Amino acid sequence: MRVACFCCVGLVLSSLADAAEHQIKPGDVPQTILDQAAAGDRIVFEPGLHVHHLGKHNSLLYVDKPIEIELKAGATLKLADNETPLETVAEITTDHGAPKKLDDLSVGGEYDRSLKHTVYTISIDGEGRDGSPDTFSWGVGPLFNVQQKGVAITGEWQELSCGVKIRFDAITGHNKGSLWFLSYDGPVAYGIRIGHGLQPDYIENVRITGQGTIDLNSQNNVQPSELVKDINACVLVHGRVRHVQIEGITMTNTNRSVMLYGEHTGKFLAGGGVTDGEYFDAEHIDIFRTRTINPRGSAYLLGHPSHRGHLRFVRCNFNYMETAMTSIEPNFQLDQYEVIGNIIKSGGQAIHCWRKSTNGVVVDNVRIEDSTGKPVVVANSPGGWEPPAQLTIRNNRNLLSDHKSDAAPFWELRPSE
Repeated sequence: MRVACFCCVGLVLSSLADAAEHQIKPGDVPQTILDQAAAGDRIVFEPGLHVHHLGKHNSLLYVDKPIEIELKAGATLKLADNETPLETVAEITTDHGAPKKLDDLSVGGEYDRSLKHTVYTISIDGEGRDGSPDTFSWGVGPLFNVQQKGVAITGEWQELSCGVKIRFDAITGHNKGSLWFLSYDGPVAYGIRIGHGLQPDYIENVRITGQGTIDLNSQNNVQPSELVKDINACVLVHGRVRHVQIEGITMTNTNRSVMLYGEHTGKFLAGGGVTDGEYFDAEHIDIFRTRTINPRGSAYLLGHPSHRGHLRFVRCNFNYMETAMTSIEPNFQLDQYEVIGNIIKSGGQAIHCWRKSTNGVVVDNVRIEDSTGKPVVVANSPGGWEPPAQLTIRNNRNLLSDHKSDAAPFWELRPSE
């Protein structure tokens, strides 16, 4: 047994000795350097501002091999200004939680950009009887805003506003409450992306570490709507990926700091099901001691209802975050995970477990700077989806609202700037 252990150590040391280190200075093209690096090499972003346009798979850096990436203190990997402009073609988001008799909405016209980044809400509000057509309501701006009700479906193009037109293929046969959203927003962008979702072989043994920053520059770029299938992230893990560690870095100015999800080639069914197809699963992913400073967005999305592969063995522990919206979101198809010891300042939910995330341990998390009594953990699901299951939730504190006499003071919990 000892001989086997020594042999194993020898192989590891040999592998480390063979690995090369590649320095990336401001102005260098990181994708070229990574593409030329061998599996197991290490690439290091030196201090300074690394501003880049989007490249492979809509990312600043696409990873498809075992590699270690370090962002040194003072190094910032940043999306260039005006890289993602407002688009005039809508993305349709349909509600897969509740069954639809018909899903036949099309969008046309040419959006005039007058409302900038916006979302239209369209809902069937009446089922036709005795030969009369079904009717719909619509609104633009805040979600579920209603500007017109009871609009009869004609089967032809019908104008809403700002040049936007919609058409239903069928005049009747829809069920009341069927819901669609039309998002006019920016194209997707990622900082470091591991996997594109449908890669046939596993990408594994990737480490992203250091004290540097990934900045997706949302102030000078149009982001996707949070409703659409693909949104921005500083780090994305997608498809057949395993054994990834994300540690120490700071992430800012994006929809989400880290997103993880698998993929599936089947057709989506209501409530989370899929037709026959192939799974591309992600597993064994650690997010430790990172910082998310995201005053207009969210933080960690673990699983996704529009990417239906499995996600297993995830640890999101001991991170610090400041977000406008939900900070940590264990979501659909996530199984066997930890959310432990995080410090959360959020304008929305702190931790929201939903859409049947299963076998989770959510303990010892602290919500700070909230005196309104918001919960630390919420576990539920939207209509038509199964709720989270087999969760262990304990000892999560809202530091100001819980009034615990033995709670540590805020200045002892918050990392130094």
